[in-house]
Amino acid sequence: MIMKVILIRHGQTNENLAHRHQPEHTPLTIQGRKQAIAAAERLGSVGVTHVVSSPLVRTLQTASLIADQLDMIPSIDHSLVELIRPLTLTGHTHRSWRSMFFYLRWYFGLTFSGESYSELRQRIKLAQTNLDKLPSDATVVVVSHSVFINVFLAHMCNGRMMHPFKAARTFYNLLHMKNASMVELTYTPIEKGCGWVRVQGELSR
Repeated sequence: MIMKVILIRHGQTNENLAHRHQPEHTPLTIQGRKQAIAAAERLGSVGVTHVVSSPLVRTLQTASLIADQLDMIPSIDHSLVELIRPLTLTGHTHRSWRSMFFYLRWYFGLTFSGESYSELRQRIKLAQTNLDKLPSDATVVVVSHSVFINVFLAHMCNGRMMHPFKAARTFYNLLHMKNASMVELTYTPIEKGCGWVRVQGELSR
């Protein structure tokens, strides 16, 4: 059996509009709520069986709006939370020298506060393990965050440190990921190799 996993970034927040690092519990804007409802409309005929969310407010609001439209109840998975960054970054823009310096040090394992690159890779493994516990034919909507989703995609088949070119591409992708955008994956449990595959193109119906 093949599991379908649809990764969705949460809807828009005011801090997203300003391109700033945000506190944990920022709510959706009115536009962000509309984005979540529009995402639910796209998912209406996909046959969703589970909606799973990061515990932060912006993801829970997004997941709840999607689940309401699908007549479901979302569950929480703490392994899906956004990268835990130092509080000193809050309010600074993603392209500021402070942010760039943090991510460079983070990549090389030189950070002393927040969540390390190694710890995030371990959390991605935990998220995969949690998804693997669901029925093998499930269609799962996973509501998370830009950094987590893009690093998950980079490491879903390889837990080793990304080489610099791939890291730069991943960083570019996470900076440009739109709110409420979707990435479709399939997962097939196998004894050897990687059972995770990214589905290219539009969300299949």
